[in-house]
Amino acid sequence: MSDAAIVTEWIDLKVGNAVMAAYAARPAEPGDYPGVVVGHEIYGLHATARAATDRLASLGAIVIMPDLFHRVAPRAELELHTDRERGLALLRTLSRPEVVDDVSACLDELRRRGAVSANMVGFSAGGHVAYYAATQLPIAATAAFYPGWLTNPDIPLSTPEPTIEATPGITGRITLFFGGQDPLIDAEARDELEAALSANDIQHEIVVYDDAPHGFLFPGRDWYRPEVAEESWSRLADLLRG
Repeated sequence: MSDAAIVTEWIDLKVGNAVMAAYAARPAEPGDYPGVVVGHEIYGLHATARAATDRLASLGAIVIMPDLFHRVAPRAELELHTDRERGLALLRTLSRPEVVDDVSACLDELRRRGAVSANMVGFSAGGHVAYYAATQLPIAATAAFYPGWLTNPDIPLSTPEPTIEATPGITGRITLFFGGQDPLIDAEARDELEAALSANDIQHEIVVYDDAPHGFLFPGRDWYRPEVAEESWSRLADLLRG
């Protein structure tokens, strides 16, 4: 994959009786490209999440980022420094069946657009969504950046049992990216995930950047770490190459 010119658009997808907005991006040149669903953070369809969607497309992928909060706060774009509590409240409105329906609608649309494979990338809370989706749907490769709450039942998405218990359902490859200085995800949680993935013979990699905090990937934030971010993007490009 190499950086390429892209085209972007907003689309509407039918999910049950609802209509879900999604942000889509793809290379401008026709071709056979992998498909990627993006799981956004608690800040919704924020500009940084759209920029990550654009960058994935520029690597050579057809990418769709669904509005995971469409049932309660359509097209929400929260402020990073003032809306964290609202974002957490929106996260707690998500249920497992609903996010599976949302991701499924995106996978159907990717197939309709000619994607040659189905993959998912998620960030923070969206990383949790990506991990769970990988246990329920035929996703070839999953990348989850600093996904929280996988080993505990602290949010509805991780109930009735912690999401880690669904690990045997993963059929594709999965890569997890963590910061070693992340106060939300400690070494014990990372070790639990490693053990669960290994015990189920799932092709996986857990990447830990020792000096990085939570949320190191996106620019424009105090916790952005450029060198770590670029190394992560390189790994992500390799993962999508298959």
